Amino acid sequence: MDVVSLTKRLMNIPSVSGAEGELARMLYHFFRQQRYSVQRIPTAKNRWNLFATFGKPKIVLCSHLDTVPPVLAIREDRNALYGRGACDAKGVIAAQMAAGIHQQDVGFLYVVGEEVDHQGAIDVAKVVPKLHALIVGEPTENKLAIGTKGIVKVVLSVRGRAAHSAYPERGVSAVHVLVETISKILALPLGKHRRWGVGNLNVGKITGGIAANVLAPHATCEILVRTVGPSAAMYQKIKKICLPPIRVELVAMNDPIALDSVSGFETTVVAFNTDLPYLKRKAKKWYLLGPGSILDAHTAYEKISKKELYKAVELYRMLIDRIRSKNF
Repeated sequence: MDVVSLTKRLMNIPSVSGAEGELARMLYHFFRQQRYSVQRIPTAKNRWNLFATFGKPKIVLCSHLDTVPPVLAIREDRNALYGRGACDAKGVIAAQMAAGIHQQDVGFLYVVGEEVDHQGAIDVAKVVPKLHALIVGEPTENKLAIGTKGIVKVVLSVRGRAAHSAYPERGVSAVHVLVETISKILALPLGKHRRWGVGNLNVGKITGGIAANVLAPHATCEILVRTVGPSAAMYQKIKKICLPPIRVELVAMNDPIALDSVSGFETTVVAFNTDLPYLKRKAKKWYLLGPGSILDAHTAYEKISKKELYKAVELYRMLIDRIRSKNF
């Protein structure tokens, strides 16, 4: 199985979050042709996760089917593949498949929705059996991640009262209320940790209002905090700032995670979030490894080098062998 050819095949099937069905079908039929038992675990109509087994797996390779929008044209040169999903995470999936295919103690778990709400991981955690080891694939530059930061993701919404902007006393601007609140949240101390580094916060999306001469009747924003301490404490700080008429919706929250490691790998700590917090109770050991750079993911120039893909196959095989030798 050639990892570069398989990566191109996966990249040629768009799978933006919420529309992963065609890619899931392709992988389902692929594994069935390889004589795997494949369980389809539903998340929503026309959305399902895959758990493929060749025997009784003790080690499972896992990643996500979905990508962020927009779909990008795919191109290739001598050194790399370019396009949406190249490193996040179709190159990862291809490397895992090439490394683990037809090994009876190795299974594959591919889920939907990682880029938005982790609902696929939440759903499969209710179904898959307890495993010895879970190897999650994300772009870590082929370094074994020994930890990830936590997250708090919230949506703030405000209902104001529309009025002519010449007579502001007649209404309430939802935008003004939201902006004042955001400024207070941005002033929150985010902390520093010896292992996890420095926390950070991003106000990633703001919507609202009608026109410059109308007091805004509604406004919303999405905020994501990368935490280096207890995430619940950060969430409570945000809630304390958000007085009525602001409503706070918690989208996702998990604490920083310490991961397992083995000898012989270069290691790192990553700031980005993964499905691991929702799957970790399903395994005794947790690992995070994959080709590509997170700095290329979600960009207009997303790419994966062919050299990294081939190296990733070797590293996944090496990690599987090291895990076996430790406890099997």
